[in-house]
Amino acid sequence: MRELMDAMVELLPPPAGDPAGDVSGVVFKLERDPAMGRIAYVRLYGGTIANRDVIPGGAEGTGDKITQIRKADGKRWADVGVLEAGDIAAVCGWSRARIGDIVGSPEGVPGARQLAVPLLTVQAFWRSEAEYPAVVAACQELADEDPALALQWMQDERELHLKVMGPIQTEVLASVLQSRFGLAVTFGPPSVIYKETPASAGEGFVAYLAPKPCWAILRFLIEPLPRGSGLVYESKERGERLLDSYQSEVARRVPEALRQGLLGWEVTDLKVTLIEGEHHVWHTHPLDFVIATPMGIMDGLARTGTRLLEPVLNFKLSVPAEFAGKLMNELLLMRAVIGAPEPAGGGERMEIEGRLPVADSLDFPARLGSLTKGRGVLSASFAGYQEAPENVAAQRKRSGVNPLDQAKFILAARSALTAT
Repeated sequence: MRELMDAMVELLPPPAGDPAGDVSGVVFKLERDPAMGRIAYVRLYGGTIANRDVIPGGAEGTGDKITQIRKADGKRWADVGVLEAGDIAAVCGWSRARIGDIVGSPEGVPGARQLAVPLLTVQAFWRSEAEYPAVVAACQELADEDPALALQWMQDERELHLKVMGPIQTEVLASVLQSRFGLAVTFGPPSVIYKETPASAGEGFVAYLAPKPCWAILRFLIEPLPRGSGLVYESKERGERLLDSYQSEVARRVPEALRQGLLGWEVTDLKVTLIEGEHHVWHTHPLDFVIATPMGIMDGLARTGTRLLEPVLNFKLSVPAEFAGKLMNELLLMRAVIGAPEPAGGGERMEIEGRLPVADSLDFPARLGSLTKGRGVLSASFAGYQEAPENVAAQRKRSGVNPLDQAKFILAARSALTAT
């Protein structure tokens, strides 16, 4: 035991930073209290926080004020009012906190914070229309507690879709919804989450000038970037033609506009540059740019076109040597890119490594047992997105009105669209 304690002191990082330094911590657990609402458990690595503080970065930068800081004393809680570097406490008041949120500066949080990437989406179904609000609220609460569980609430279609890792997770979700919330929820078959990327460089333009009062002119340059780049945004417009406050509104709305591309999937690996913008001193309202930005972005994507991106996995497969040929054929049928098999275990086993599209391998882990008489071992990790072959087609139903239908989109955004 002494040796273990000595090793912990020598090898593990120190528990405390500088209480007088920059605030730096992480939310690692969430609970709900009937009186205090959401409670965020925080591990603070640096700085000091206290009741009534508003911490930049805490609770996703929402600016929520800390109402209470609790510590456990046996089975009792005490409001200590202060949390210092190196300690753990429960923070009340951050109504929108999520597990994994960085509190303050990320610089002081040690270690990699890599989360699993959900690559599948499922639709939730419930017993009656009356349960719809309760199911949405319950799934939102579970999503707050699990950073990898993102949900898409399609209000117009009255549908709820969740991003998940696999069928086991949906079984767990169904059990939790029943036991914790008393809701009988089932899930449809999983489908792969694709993405889109611009096929070429091009410009998008919008002049939102009617019906008045309104005035918002925007021109975007859209350029494709290498895989894994995400979204890069830049503005080259001068403040006198487009006020900084309006430019900030555009910057906030560009990521939202890219959540659904021409095929209905999130658009990624691109640079969007605002190269022209104009407001009117009398007619412009800030909400004009909330409406104009999606129209300008979608106009640009319509001109550049988009390519479909599919998720791929890095995999390592260990199988008895007598099954290696059969497994190689199976992998090639699933469009895998594989290296030369390597002998292992004195030649009794073969190890195969490569990359495998998720879409063609959804049932492979389940089939591996029968293909190898239960003696195959598979490990896989997310490798990223790559351009899908021409013969792979995947289109997703769009939520809401398409900004390419500008007249209808404007009416919908102004809540003036008559239901049919």
